[in-house]
Amino acid sequence: MSSRIVIERIATEEALYASATPEDLAVVETFASASRRAEALAWRGVVRRELGSEVAISYDEFGAPEVNIPNQYISVSHSRDVVAVMFASQPCAVDVENSRRDFRRVASKYLTTEEQVLAERYDLFGAMWCAKEAMYKYHRRGGVDFLRDTIIKAYRPEDDTLVATLMNNMLEVRLHRDGELLIAEIC
Repeated sequence: MSSRIVIERIATEEALYASATPEDLAVVETFASASRRAEALAWRGVVRRELGSEVAISYDEFGAPEVNIPNQYISVSHSRDVVAVMFASQPCAVDVENSRRDFRRVASKYLTTEEQVLAERYDLFGAMWCAKEAMYKYHRRGGVDFLRDTIIKAYRPEDDTLVATLMNNMLEVRLHRDGELLIAEIC
C-alpha cells in the first residue's frame, strides 16, 4: 500500500487563476463562492502538479474526485486556507481541520455517548470529527449517519490511530497533527 498526503496553503486568487487549466476554470465558474472556487483550483493544481498537467479530473456519482490513471486514487479536503490531497494506490480518504475550531460544542451531533467519553479522556474531539469526515469520504456511497454508521471503538495513543467501524466494517484511521492542523487518513 502506497500513499502520501500533500498539504498546502491556498495561494492568492491571482496565482490560482494564472496556473489553472481551461478545464479547471470551466469547472469553478459555476461556483458562487470565491472561497469555494479558490479551494477547488488549489486542490486541482496540486493534483496536476503531482500527477501531470494532462491528468483528467472527474467526479464519481457521489461527488468524490477521481483521476483517469489506473490504480491511482485521490481524496481531497480543505479547511479555511489549506487544502489536503491524498494520493494512494487503493481507495483512500483524508480530512483536515483547524484544531482551534470548537468541536466540543457540537459533539452530540457526531459522537455517541461512549465516543464522547473516549474523546474527553484523550482530548480527541477534533480528531474524531476528522476521522468521521474521512470515513464518510472513504465510504463513497453517501447515506452515512455519523452517529449510527461511523463508530469509533478505541484509540491507540502509541500510533495515534482510531479503531472504528464504518457500516459495521472495521477500519483504522491514522491521525496526524501539523501545527494547528488535524489530519485524519484512511488507506
